[in-house]
Amino acid sequence: MINKMISRRGFVKSGASLATGAGLLLSGIAPSFALPKIPIKVTPSPKALVFIMLDGGNDSFNMLVPKTEPHYSDYRVSRSNLALAKDQLLPLSGFIDKNMQSFGVHHSMPEVQQLFNDEKLAFIANIAPMIEPVNKLAMAEGSANLPLGLLSHADQYNHWQTARADQRVSNGWFGAIADSLRADRLPHQIPMNISLAGSNIMQNGQVSAHYSITQRGSVGLVVNKEKTPLNNELLNSFEQLLNENFEGDPFKQSYLALTREAQSQHQIFFDATDKVSLPTSFSDTDLSQQLQKVAQTIKAADDLNLEQQTYFLRYIGWDHHDELLNNHATMLRVLSKGLGEFQNALSEMRLADQVVTFTGSDFGRTLTSNGNGTDHGWGGNTLVMGNAVDGGKIFGQYPELSLGDANSLDAGDGVIIPTTATEQLYADLAIWFGVDRSSLNDLFPNLKNFSPKHADGTHLGIIKG
Repeated sequence: MINKMISRRGFVKSGASLATGAGLLLSGIAPSFALPKIPIKVTPSPKALVFIMLDGGNDSFNMLVPKTEPHYSDYRVSRSNLALAKDQLLPLSGFIDKNMQSFGVHHSMPEVQQLFNDEKLAFIANIAPMIEPVNKLAMAEGSANLPLGLLSHADQYNHWQTARADQRVSNGWFGAIADSLRADRLPHQIPMNISLAGSNIMQNGQVSAHYSITQRGSVGLVVNKEKTPLNNELLNSFEQLLNENFEGDPFKQSYLALTREAQSQHQIFFDATDKVSLPTSFSDTDLSQQLQKVAQTIKAADDLNLEQQTYFLRYIGWDHHDELLNNHATMLRVLSKGLGEFQNALSEMRLADQVVTFTGSDFGRTLTSNGNGTDHGWGGNTLVMGNAVDGGKIFGQYPELSLGDANSLDAGDGVIIPTTATEQLYADLAIWFGVDRSSLNDLFPNLKNFSPKHADGTHLGIIKG
């Protein structure tokens, strides 16, 4: 049986050809190098891409589930004690795939259900970082060209950001776009890449960087506007420090230059966003509060001199080796509610045509239960949201959910071989964002290994024509 031939350690070792060995990968260390600047043609337009990383590996075969027979029965048998009851699933109306399957989403996601049924949200089935298409036999024989560090959190987390599963690099595709669009950005100007998760690879470029904020906004010195002796003294002292020269001390000069830049950017960001009031009320979860700040910042784009923007958010805690059912339900509820609130706010501010939101996660998880949770897998399901999205559909090939030899995509222990590469999703998003088709292979070098599915050169067709 092939599922007995491929172990977790075997997976990791098969992706370690450019590393010092499996032990390095298992330790979570992922050495990387910086790419040279990538020549990309981008047409400026008022648009924003919002990426939410579901950090840890979302069990997405319990997020999007087939409802029809015999597909649901296969799901129930494979998932055993982790299977959701069919009557719990929230039905997705108006869509049946080529295998005559209809689907439902997890009962914690009524907002996602409504967005799908309103054709403002779509799913991408069985997607993951890939180098080239992979089949089960090649994996069993050890000849498959697999992503570096397959099943490793650190590597797969990075591959989602770089779309280069055969390399460990320290800059991502959002950063490469910013290098072309904002190469002449002045130090005091806000970068087009804004992170609510601190440092990340996706927004790193050769000459561009991201601007980190929190759910409360930018970080800088804020003195209470009330005129008191203490407040005046604090402000005067800080302004005096910023005007110091520190001649002859390059370390202090460099530090002061960064402080001046940070404070200048903070003041610009604060002044632009502080006056923006949102029509939608957001929940008090960290994710909803971050999305509220993203909506506020998009609304302030003109004042920030940001025609195009990218946002990076990170929702941590999806590594459910235990207590999957309860913890997963709680986190999917937070995600669904936040997405619904965000899309409502954009619609009410008439910005929904300009924003596409999408999620990713380290990897899918095993169909099989480890007792009370699931282990690291490969292919999984993700979602894309926005008025520009051809919603109400599931793109890609939703896999069979049976186990063993009968399933050509079960690589062993319910690890599903993906049939859609992240590059295929990213290519469609990049085209919508303004990247010229002639630049796609430079931005995503492995894209050439996956043929476009549509005559216009798009891979998935997730954006409305």
